[in-house]
Amino acid sequence: MLGITQRPSWPPPADAVTSAGAQGATEAFVVRDGARPHDAALPFAWSTAATIEPLVEGATFFPRIFADVEAAQSSVHILMFGWREGEVGMEMAALLRRKLEEGVEVRVIVDSFGSRPYEEAREMFTALADAGAQIVINDVFPLDRDGLFPEGQSFDWRQDEVGRADHRKLYVIDGAVAWTGGAGIEDHFENGGFHDIMVRVTGAVVRQAQAAFLTSFRGHGGPLGSDLSAYFPAPAAGGSTPIALAQVIPGGHVAASQAIREQIDGARRRLDVMNPYVTDTDMIGRILAAARRGVAVRLVVSQTSNNAQATAALKHYYGELAEAGVELWELPGTVVHGKVVVADDVVSFGTVNLDAWALYRNNEIMMLAQSAETAELLEERLFEPDIARSQRGVPPESRRERFESRLWSTLGSFL
Repeated sequence: MLGITQRPSWPPPADAVTSAGAQGATEAFVVRDGARPHDAALPFAWSTAATIEPLVEGATFFPRIFADVEAAQSSVHILMFGWREGEVGMEMAALLRRKLEEGVEVRVIVDSFGSRPYEEAREMFTALADAGAQIVINDVFPLDRDGLFPEGQSFDWRQDEVGRADHRKLYVIDGAVAWTGGAGIEDHFENGGFHDIMVRVTGAVVRQAQAAFLTSFRGHGGPLGSDLSAYFPAPAAGGSTPIALAQVIPGGHVAASQAIREQIDGARRRLDVMNPYVTDTDMIGRILAAARRGVAVRLVVSQTSNNAQATAALKHYYGELAEAGVELWELPGTVVHGKVVVADDVVSFGTVNLDAWALYRNNEIMMLAQSAETAELLEERLFEPDIARSQRGVPPESRRERFESRLWSTLGSFL
């Protein structure tokens, strides 16, 4: 569980799943005997997007997500690490119950640690299941159970989900609209306690996002028929913006991690990074290398994080980063939770933290787009406003701070 396993996963291989082949790949997965969650490590080929719209702060993106769900005609699929029983979580559950009454199919994958479906949120999820939603759970802690929550679950003797969080956040609506980013369906994303971004995407790539959801749903024991054509409609507009969906799936598939490495290494003019947990020494080394070859590098993190150990580990590198020319910006008054990289005109967004758990061990998802327009939108809506209200980060000064930062940096692969 604590080991780091990776195999060559990026760039996409010649036989990677295309948008046109997404339905067939999913149907082939569904009929496999004994398919498990980590078997859903599909490599996805480059595709296209018709629109890419980044929205910052829950007060902005939640109304749009809810509007898309409200407009759903056939299916709503939600893959969510954190969906809790607060105001926004209960509002989403109530909306989905109404959609079920209208005949819309609802499927959900939640993480047992992030969403607490067996504990505090059990009543919310049970009511949703009773209304007809099909819910499966990634069981981070024993006991690992597969099948539909709550009555259709059975003990999985393999216990292959234990220790592997499903940290992904993905909505696929009518097979036509996808949302991904860092925000859970939780009040602290809506009220500004956590500062995050969600991105709405349309176009051909949504078919691949649908495949990512449905293969994972099936891997957790969710029922699916053999003909899935209803979930893979031809896009109204396939789009022309190059975009790729990449994931981390436990067992060594680290396409997202390797794609971010390539993105950082390819920066020549600018590199803007926002991430809550930057502790992976390889990623830090690549950021340093970018600055040393003359790239204008800016790193935005929290002034006060929800993970003091990760913050201390990064601070150990503050002096070296600043000496290399990296601008270190600490955003006050909120927890930075967005995961965004802008390297020249290539952007990535999704759920991948720059720590060992996200890069190698947990289930993660992101999209990588070659789009000057999206890069400028992210600068305009995210980086420039945040940097304008941030303070420069300074290296640890006291003996205690220096000791703690050195200690936690040595333990970075476990944070």
